[in-house]
Amino acid sequence: MHKGNVLDSQKGLNKASPQISIEDARVMVSGYFYAVHFGYHADSRQHRVGKDRRCSCPLGVTCPAVLAVVDYLKAGGARAPDPPPGYFPLAPAVCPVCGAEVYYRADLSSKHRGAGWACVSGGVSHYWQAHTKTLQEQLKKNPWVFRPVIATDGKVLYPGLRRDEVITEDSISRE
Repeated sequence: MHKGNVLDSQKGLNKASPQISIEDARVMVSGYFYAVHFGYHADSRQHRVGKDRRCSCPLGVTCPAVLAVVDYLKAGGARAPDPPPGYFPLAPAVCPVCGAEVYYRADLSSKHRGAGWACVSGGVSHYWQAHTKTLQEQLKKNPWVFRPVIATDGKVLYPGLRRDEVITEDSISRE
């Protein structure tokens, strides 16, 4: 295998002392992740660790990069921002609906929802249930269909329209 192969680079990292790698690691925030660079003495130079304490490399939670991020945060390092509700930068380790194992599904990925995934027990339906739950929570937090418009002098130009003020066919038939 050639020098850049993932398996070769992981073998090189495993052979190196984890303590030396952690001490030499440079950690910085990169998007919703922590980018960890072990320096030029290690074959595997860069890792991405998520807020779930899981590295994107094949070592996952056992990667020394996870410990490097823990040390970085204990030393007062900047925290990575939380992704927006319902956005998955990576497929989660476990299903948020039932707790079963999940697997990556590229066809479900989008720039608005992040990485696509499916549950081994509930399939794609658990993916959509998780997103539906997030949307329902966001709707509860925002009562407005159209927000009020207020001029700089404080005069109300438009009072706005709340969700509970909308008359639907369903609400008429109940009366």
